[in-house]
Amino acid sequence: MSRRAFMQGVGSVGSLAILSGLSACNSNSNKHPSEEQKALNDFFKGTHEYYAACPPECQHHNLKALVKDGKVVKVDCGAENESFPCMMGRSRVEWLNSDERLTRPLIRNGEKGENKWREIEWDEALDLVANKLTDAIDTVGNAGIVCDYHAGNFNAIAGSAAPAFMSRIGGGTTLTGTLCCAAMNGATTPVFGKRYFDTRNTIDEADYIIVWGNNPAVTMNGYFPRFLRMKQKGGRLVTIDPVYTATAEKSDDWVPIKPTTDTALALGMLKVIVDEGLENRDFLKRHSTAPCLVDDTGALVLIDSQDPQSYAVIDSATGIIMRHDADGVDPILSTEGTDFAEWYSTVYDITIRECALWTPQAVEDETGVPAAKVIELARDYATAEKAMIIQNMGGFMRIFYGTYAVASQNNLAVFTGHIGAPGTGLCDAGGINNLVKLSPLFENPEVDSNLPKIPRVQFAQHVLNDDPNEIKVFISSRESPMTQFPNTGLLKKALKKIPFVVVIDSFMTSTALYADLVLPCAVVFETEDILCNGRSHCIQLSQKAVDPPGEAHDDLWIFSQLAKRMGVGEDFDHNNEYFVRKALEGTEYSYEWLQRKHSVNAYPKDFIPYADGEFYTKTNKAEIYQPSWMKKGLKPVPSYYRAAESVGGSSGLDKKYPLAVVQRKLNRSVHSTFSPLHLIANATRDHACILMNTQDAAQRDIVSGNRVVVFNDRGEHHAEAIVTDLIMQGVICAENGWREQDGGSSSYVTNDASGPIAGEHCCNETLADVRKEY
Repeated sequence: MSRRAFMQGVGSVGSLAILSGLSACNSNSNKHPSEEQKALNDFFKGTHEYYAACPPECQHHNLKALVKDGKVVKVDCGAENESFPCMMGRSRVEWLNSDERLTRPLIRNGEKGENKWREIEWDEALDLVANKLTDAIDTVGNAGIVCDYHAGNFNAIAGSAAPAFMSRIGGGTTLTGTLCCAAMNGATTPVFGKRYFDTRNTIDEADYIIVWGNNPAVTMNGYFPRFLRMKQKGGRLVTIDPVYTATAEKSDDWVPIKPTTDTALALGMLKVIVDEGLENRDFLKRHSTAPCLVDDTGALVLIDSQDPQSYAVIDSATGIIMRHDADGVDPILSTEGTDFAEWYSTVYDITIRECALWTPQAVEDETGVPAAKVIELARDYATAEKAMIIQNMGGFMRIFYGTYAVASQNNLAVFTGHIGAPGTGLCDAGGINNLVKLSPLFENPEVDSNLPKIPRVQFAQHVLNDDPNEIKVFISSRESPMTQFPNTGLLKKALKKIPFVVVIDSFMTSTALYADLVLPCAVVFETEDILCNGRSHCIQLSQKAVDPPGEAHDDLWIFSQLAKRMGVGEDFDHNNEYFVRKALEGTEYSYEWLQRKHSVNAYPKDFIPYADGEFYTKTNKAEIYQPSWMKKGLKPVPSYYRAAESVGGSSGLDKKYPLAVVQRKLNRSVHSTFSPLHLIANATRDHACILMNTQDAAQRDIVSGNRVVVFNDRGEHHAEAIVTDLIMQGVICAENGWREQDGGSSSYVTNDASGPIAGEHCCNETLADVRKEY
């Protein structure tokens, strides 16, 4: 875009800040300063520095704010950064100074969705919330309340205030599952013992990396250069995705795949690996439950019925059945061809049986990946000296059987031994909270364990059906369900049905439009907090640099005031510094030390996830057979089931809606978090687009630039078409995070089914069609 258009898109403070920020990290920027640079330098004289964490899901940038005359005039590189802050981090200068910030409590003064409000005083607003909560408890019980606080802000105080309040009033109905990586919870946690122990520190030591169904060039931009360094050293980067993403553009190979079929590809790859003898048999014997015996009922055989970890194996030297962890045991991997085959199989046997149908040709028929490419992927991955699969946050797992999709990839690592050593592993998106645990900010009382639990993705269905009871109060903070929850039209009806909806936010979000009461909250650089969470390797102190606008307050203050009105406020009566100090109790870090350092990368540079094949399960092995899955009526090892809502799936919807819909994230926002900012809209665009294949577009008389409607029985999503060959035929790619004010979320059409193992979010198991918008 032109410089003039860029300057017109922001206010003077924002313009100075972003222009300065774009040059400040350039080592050559001040050698021969221009007149403009001199003016900028003069403008920033006398400013004061404050540091803070960028707390949404990415978390990879520490930020520094320069404050002048009570305003943040620049946001730039902080104390600990692997790369420059991204556009979103730097745009916080506009966020902090925006005229569109909410500054006083607003009560609805029209129908929900009309955006008609009147201002009220805080006391009136808080008394109203307390009265509505009391009424819900008196009439329905605590089950009539839902207070949901999700991923918009991972700071410790912001994340602790709402649950502390809810536990003290007796709890409420809770929403289970996540919109992100429920399938990773379902697969990796039970099999490896813990999830998200990340490979990030040794990415550049790998010589082969498969990026499977995600896009780290956008979602992990803070350290994506590590992938590029791996390539510079001679490594090979492969992306498996229906869409030619920014990561695919940087890869050596792009492998398009039909959405929802990734498990079939992984099983086919494993078949090639086993058929060609490329598995790491020693690793399987010593570090997995692959040799463990399974009887004819499908149950694991135990040596001691009172010891659930006393799995039985057959010693290869003696033929004796003994414990898997007995001294000196060398177990056989398979009972095939032995006298034991009449009575027992091994976990290895039943795992590879699930691969038997998935010949390279069968994989091609199901996934669209050529048979020769299936063989190539399997051989290259298995024979690499150090190989990784980057699977975290992958769209491939956001389907009904997403847990199997993750587990099938995990098995590739276990069967080849590509885990537990530098340059190997499966996930790069962990965080410092794996290794450093903050102390609880509140000692929360136990709540009634019989209170209902509703799958998050089916919240709307339960509300509309009063299942299992009426929801009378819904409090939403640190999230915007109207842009993220699936089947947005149904959710809109649910928000209209709930008698009292409260949204806590700093802007008028899509969800706030359908609230009864909106409470203005403070944001980064307006409150003190601490971040030690699941994406960044840094412990970061967020300093308060300026006061929030008008009468906005932070989450701690808001829930403290509510707690007082509900008679449970004694534990809240402390300032933010008190809670930061409390969080650091038991760690090696002090409040004073963090005030000086601001941010510290506390992740050991030599840390290796599951080092030397030692997993965090009770057996210390990768438990690739899961009895808990069998208890749900499912197979205990990864298996492929064609997705119901897919082309050829059992729903039959493909006759009516022939296009598979997948979602993508953009570098303009983290979900909808940065959507209100004009600076970003002007630098990128202010409307949603969809990607569709050239042939699909031609069949519908659509060309790039046309306004189109993506539609199915759930609803419609309005966007602009981008017609390209860089997406598989039969697939359209919609964009995550667009607000109602910008045309509406792609979630209007997405599937709200909940998966059977981990409550998997099924947004990428969606069928729709596209037409021109007339």
